[in-house]
Amino acid sequence: MKKNTKNGRTVTTAGNEEQKREIAGIVLMLAALFFIGALLSFHSEDESLLAHLAWNDISSSAAKDAAGSIGNPFGLLGARLSAFFIRSFFGYPAILPGIALLFWGWSLFRQKSLKPALLFFLYMLFMAVDVAAMFGLTSMEFSDYMAGTIGRMLAAMLSTLIGYTGAWVLLAAAGVITSFYMSRGLGAMFSDTSRSVLEELRKPLGVLSAWREARRKKRSESARLKEDRRLQREEKKRLKRDPQVAPSQSSDPEGSAPFYSDPYPAFRDEAVRLDEPFPGESTPLPSAASVRQEGVAGEPEMTISAGIHEKEADLDERRLKVKTKDREPYRFPSIDLLERVPDDDNRIDEHHLTESKRKLLEKLNIYKIDVVRISTTVGPRVTLFEMELAPDVKVSRVKSLENDLAMALAARGIRIIAPIPGKNAVGVEIPNGKPKTVWLRSVLQVEKFKNSTLTLPIVLGKTIANEVFIADLATMPHLLIAGATGAGKSVCINVIISSLLYACSPDKVKFVMIDPKRVELFHYQQLRNHFLVRFPGIDEQIITDPQKAVYALKCVVKEMELRYECLEKAGVRNIGDYNRRLPEEAMPYLVVVIDELADLMITAGREVEEPIIRIAQLARAVGIHLIVATQRPSVDVITGIIKANFPSRIAFQVASRVDSRTILDGSGAEQLLGNGDMLFQPSDQPKALRIQGPFVSSGEVEAITTFIGAQHALKNMFVLPVPDQQQKGNGSAIGGMQDRDGRDSMFEDAARLVVMHQQASVSLLQRRLRLGFSRAARVMDQLEYNGIVSEADGSKPREVLVNNEDSLELLLRNLG
Repeated sequence: MKKNTKNGRTVTTAGNEEQKREIAGIVLMLAALFFIGALLSFHSEDESLLAHLAWNDISSSAAKDAAGSIGNPFGLLGARLSAFFIRSFFGYPAILPGIALLFWGWSLFRQKSLKPALLFFLYMLFMAVDVAAMFGLTSMEFSDYMAGTIGRMLAAMLSTLIGYTGAWVLLAAAGVITSFYMSRGLGAMFSDTSRSVLEELRKPLGVLSAWREARRKKRSESARLKEDRRLQREEKKRLKRDPQVAPSQSSDPEGSAPFYSDPYPAFRDEAVRLDEPFPGESTPLPSAASVRQEGVAGEPEMTISAGIHEKEADLDERRLKVKTKDREPYRFPSIDLLERVPDDDNRIDEHHLTESKRKLLEKLNIYKIDVVRISTTVGPRVTLFEMELAPDVKVSRVKSLENDLAMALAARGIRIIAPIPGKNAVGVEIPNGKPKTVWLRSVLQVEKFKNSTLTLPIVLGKTIANEVFIADLATMPHLLIAGATGAGKSVCINVIISSLLYACSPDKVKFVMIDPKRVELFHYQQLRNHFLVRFPGIDEQIITDPQKAVYALKCVVKEMELRYECLEKAGVRNIGDYNRRLPEEAMPYLVVVIDELADLMITAGREVEEPIIRIAQLARAVGIHLIVATQRPSVDVITGIIKANFPSRIAFQVASRVDSRTILDGSGAEQLLGNGDMLFQPSDQPKALRIQGPFVSSGEVEAITTFIGAQHALKNMFVLPVPDQQQKGNGSAIGGMQDRDGRDSMFEDAARLVVMHQQASVSLLQRRLRLGFSRAARVMDQLEYNGIVSEADGSKPREVLVNNEDSLELLLRNLG
């Protein structure tokens, strides 16, 4: 347990809070079990023994005599509880709230949300009252024990008001209707609980079945080896008796196959299976992750690699509810908001691999290219053939055969890696016959993401080896995404943002979203009270207008400059050191997402390029990171200066090799398959990685944003500073601090307009006075400085401080 002391106060870490919840859960479960056991052990004879004892009498001789005579095994306390709840309360139905308390304790112990437990408790309490009242309407012998005093009282009251039959109908209808509406939420809740319990019970059964299978295979192999040794001994004896006779050509009765010893026949002629050897065996079984496949004579044998099997993890088992700086609780989205992954048998089509290998070798033999060894790795959409060439073969010869190999294999998207970095091999990537979809839930529901220590973890997808690839946006430090229309850029942006929403709280990261296409990022409008920043003088938080985008980027530049001043005063070099030194003043990371750079470059040009370059060059140390996407990867959009400051890039399918060179400084993107197939160029590796991006639907994104947007809004919103305005020809000065000579020529008209309408906004000045956005924003700053309108308060409209035109004219004369 760790504690940090600051300003004389002790701040307990999150681990201590979790420990307290676990202890409270255990105590509550024990109390619930005691309560249920006491009620089930009720004895009517115990009431007479306890009648003459006071509640607080536990040490007298009479109490000791009574304790020795009562029939309830839970002692005096158990006897009193059972007598009170069964006689004076609900009767035996009081056990139902006790079961709810047991589940409440289990939720505390497992760090689950307490909202379902509270809902379940209220439901069970209502059902206890309802059942008790039903038994109160009956005259059976045991009805007193099943109704209690409250049940009898409710039954008498209802039968008097609406009659005996009406009381039965009302109570039955109330129970059925309540159970019907509660079954939806409670069904999902208990299905998750039962699933987790079954998974825990299935683990020892899986170990037992694996051990039995391993023993069966070992006995089978031992019997086969013994039979082979027996046949070999008989062959040797026969040769000693008659040396002139040639050795037998067959060891089987039919004599149809040459004798050989195959110790692992189970791995022949069937798909690869992910079996693991049972620990402790003297002769472990071979791993199916690397299986040799024999070919015809003269051909190199092929090794099939099944890739990496990621360890799954329940993302909802982590601490989901956290406190923010303004003490508003925030809850991370549940993994159940994402669609469940369809079942996949993970089988490999060996027939397709064999045919691809045969065609590949036939084509290479035509050009006298000898292959010594081949190994294959099967990914979600492509298969990588790693070929070790003969020593006298030039790599350039294989590289020049890209189109010939594509024609021989009758497949599009053949990509040659010559050579594979760090290996003595050439790689050929061939599309799979049956591609598999990678779902966002499958890449988030892994141990690697759950226990990630990265600052800003983003999941990009799965590699060819089926490994979930997670990158850190904080170390990139900026990301450029480019590709043709429909190749998967917008889905990739949704995946990146969703990864950050599942990994980071609102105190850790904020978003600046610029969407010139207007339809790609509108789902994230529901994050306005938690993750989206606000701009001074602008009502929108997702920018769609190009001129407002320039203003928003300048606000980010100003925020960058102010952060550097804070770092300078604190004597630290980056935002990580600053947040560790001053946790009370910690700055959030700022992620700027631009979904279509080409539209901004066409409409704004130099105005938008300048702040992007400044942010890309300087903002890494202060925690501001850019994610820029474009569907037009040309040199007039991705300029040399922009590309130089984006060392990490993602290329989706493009139309030509020229576009691929513009993005990656090399070819390869023109051979991609689309639908999320990407090449990721990390900043620390020489060549790009082939990754299959996960798919997330708009419905899943909407479910995530709706869940976050439904929570309590943060009180202290993050507002970017007003940017410095450069000196213009009309005399406007810096930052809105103007004197009479510096006021805009439209200042007085704007003042009269806002006073007449009694509302003030930049968009109003744009529409009525036909001003550009930047000029209208400067005029609004001048109105604020001269006391005509109030300061900006996030997305709320400004207040007009002058009530009528006469007061305004007086104010304007005084200003003059």
